[in-house]
Amino acid sequence: MEQQLQPNAEALMQRIMDGTFDTAWRAKFWTPLREGEVPTKEYMVKFLDREAAETHCPVGILTYVMDYPFFDTDDEITKALMRLEIVKPLHHDMTMVGIRSKIVYGPVLILDNTQPPPYADPEEAEEYEEMEWSDEEVEWNIFNDRTLIQSLIRNGALIVMERADVHVLRGDAALREVKEGHCGSCRYWRDGLCTAYYQRTSENAPIGRSCTDFYPQLEKEKSPADRYVLLEADDIYVPPYTANALFEADGTETAWLKELKQEIRDKGLKTD
Repeated sequence: MEQQLQPNAEALMQRIMDGTFDTAWRAKFWTPLREGEVPTKEYMVKFLDREAAETHCPVGILTYVMDYPFFDTDDEITKALMRLEIVKPLHHDMTMVGIRSKIVYGPVLILDNTQPPPYADPEEAEEYEEMEWSDEEVEWNIFNDRTLIQSLIRNGALIVMERADVHVLRGDAALREVKEGHCGSCRYWRDGLCTAYYQRTSENAPIGRSCTDFYPQLEKEKSPADRYVLLEADDIYVPPYTANALFEADGTETAWLKELKQEIRDKGLKTD
């Protein structure tokens, strides 16, 4: 038994030593685009100065952007904080060049770089008053994965190309007619496995009701196209049922949105 385990132990130790122990997930979600190779997955993407990659789903796009297991949670507060971590460096970059920048969660303002953060001391607050700003203004919406991708495209940080036969982000009639997401009827659901997140998922899993990767399974799948469509920000379709996560029926903030804002105050802002 010891002889059988030894090679695996050596391989594991090598992965720990060369820093690849926790990166095995990457190949499932995105792979680099190699020169001379023809892309086959649903999306081609490029973020800032990173190497271009291909991926199969919206969460794969954000996993590539973050270069971290963005998929490894179904808790909305955690995911919103992860979206915040993606845009905070970009938000701060705008501050450094005097461009007005806001981070919002739907209609709720999270951060405004023209205003001192709540924890700023008097001297730091005074520096904000003396700063000069250009007329240009950008906004980063971390409401869900789709609004984040939309913001990244609109502000020039991300390039996304969707395969011509795929309409997961663009949202054709098949998606626009859906009133609520549903795991068991999604193109990414296969025999109890969500192939977008690579997680075991039941047909009636609650996450399906507002999942931003949802796209209805077609009776007859289209053949993969050999061309891609460059997406503009306004091409990204945001299903209206995802707004159920943000507000109560009477328009007031849900308890978890208040908790999210408190989490950002307590944790996110303190690490600026």
